[in-house]
Formats: sequence, structure tokens, C-alpha cells
Amino acid sequence: MTASTGSSSTNTLSASLERTSRPWTDAENAAGFVLRYLVPMRDQLIQWTNNEALADESLKRLITHLVTQGFGSNGRGRIRDFLLRGIRSAAKSVVSDLPENQSPKIDFANWTPDSPAWLANWRKGLLARAWRSLERVEHKEPTRPIYTTLRAATEHPEEDSSMLAVRVNTQTDLRVEPKMISDFLKVARSSFAQMLEHEIAETLDTVDPVSIAQEIEILGLAGIFSTQKNASM
Repeated sequence: MTASTGSSSTNTLSASLERTSRPWTDAENAAGFVLRYLVPMRDQLIQWTNNEALADESLKRLITHLVTQGFGSNGRGRIRDFLLRGIRSAAKSVVSDLPENQSPKIDFANWTPDSPAWLANWRKGLLARAWRSLERVEHKEPTRPIYTTLRAATEHPEEDSSMLAVRVNTQTDLRVEPKMISDFLKVARSSFAQMLEHEIAETLDTVDPVSIAQEIEILGLAGIFSTQKNASM
């Protein structure tokens, strides 16, 4: 199959990505919305409790609460702060219900929204969602392997265009010429940045450029956007 850079690649992708970001507080189904962040929450619970069963029961209680109560009066600010408080409260509830001789000693005082561990898991979760969004774009237009190309360049930064072309061809069964790699990367980086920005916007209760920029900085993701900006110059 012959690969194609596409004559309107950037414009087409931009049009497909033009979705109005809504604050998480506007979600009609609180529990359903929160499920998208299940992986970072579970990873954090396991990391802090060292107990998968306790982590899973805590998540079950949190989701059950959201099904019946929604976000409630605490549904404001950043959803990552809301969810940190939620998993902490749920874990406390689970621990308190255990027999004293089975109750683990957990220092819940360290479970804070600005915890480096929590920020790292949250950042990992948002990046994973952005990668999946880019992969879906490639599935819809398989002759333009922007996901595969960016993945390869990210995981093998030492490789040049010729080496990356071989890798992409092997993974996709396409005929990608080395000269196409730079075009694919330009579109991929721009699209990935847009998708990640959209993901971040939906975790805030105020969706505006200043709030988004602040969250990008807090999460240590500014490098992704500076790379995309430099690539487009």
C-alpha cells in the first residue's frame, strides 16, 4: 500500500479536531465521565496502599457514590484534585471497615493533590488518552501513518528519516519514503498537541487559554507544545 502525506493534511485534521471543550463539571454522567481516568486512579491507589484488592474496592465505592450522588457541591476546580480527594476518602472508608488486625497502616496525610506521584500518574493518563486519539485518526486514514511515525520517532529519537521509514513500513505494510517522514511528523506533532490540549481542557472547570497554559506547566507538559511550535515555524 502506498503512503500518502495528503494535500490538506493539517487542515483536515484540524477540522476533525475542532470540538468545543466542555468543563468536566458539565458532564451529564459523573461516573461515566470519571471512568476515563480509572487507570491513573488505580495506579495511584496501588502505589500508595500496595494492595490491589483495597485499591479496587476503593474505586468501586467511589464510582458507586458518583452514580448516586454525581459530582455534588464539590464538583469544581480541577478534576484531578476532585478525584484525589475521592480516592482518599474511599480508601479511608475501606480501611475503616476492615478488622483492626487486618487494617493496613496508611499515612493518608501524604495523599495530597500536589503529590509528585499523583501528578506523574495523572500526566501519564492524559498522554495515554492523547496517543489513543491519534491512533484512531490513523485507523480512519491508514495511508497516512502519523501515529506510527510519531511513536517510532518518540521511542527511537536517535534514528534518522531513513531508519524511521523502515520501521514504519515494517509496522504498517506501507511504502513510506524517507522524505515523507518529516511531513508525517509535522502533522502528527501538531495533532497530538491539539488532542492533549483538549484532554487537559476537559479536566478544568474554567476552559480558557490561561487556565490551560497553567495546567500544562504544572503537569510538566510544556515541552510537547514548544516542540510542536518550533516544528511549525
